[in-house]
Amino acid sequence: MARIIEDYEKEFFSITEHEFNAKPFSEKWSKKEILGHLCDSASNNHRRFIMIKHSTSPIKIESYAQNEWVVANQYQEVFSYVDVIHLWKLLNKQIINVLNSCTSFDSKKRFQKDDHSTETLQWLVDDYIQHLRHHLEQINQKQD
Repeated sequence: MARIIEDYEKEFFSITEHEFNAKPFSEKWSKKEILGHLCDSASNNHRRFIMIKHSTSPIKIESYAQNEWVVANQYQEVFSYVDVIHLWKLLNKQIINVLNSCTSFDSKKRFQKDDHSTETLQWLVDDYIQHLRHHLEQINQKQD
């Protein structure tokens, strides 16, 4: 995961601020808002990872309203693209630190999803990385 963060941070700084801020449509997120969404995802998942790691029985993990979080955090209006890149990097470094402290026993700890099914911490980590990669590729795509 550290390599993903390092590689994409370099890629992001090759994108112009204008391109980072451009919205393809008024209701679609800009690249900066997509990265802001990844900051929100990192923040929520950091908390989840810690909660599951320190649990003694499956705990309920709830989803969050991602669109409302992006609007509430005002990534497009308040923050420079450099600020959002740095925030994203630091949040993920924090996650890496937590994950590096997890044992194989921790990775097998279970949690309950919104649909009442259960999964392991390792499943959540894998899902987080897949989600991260998906949106990083979106950001890296050239806009028409």
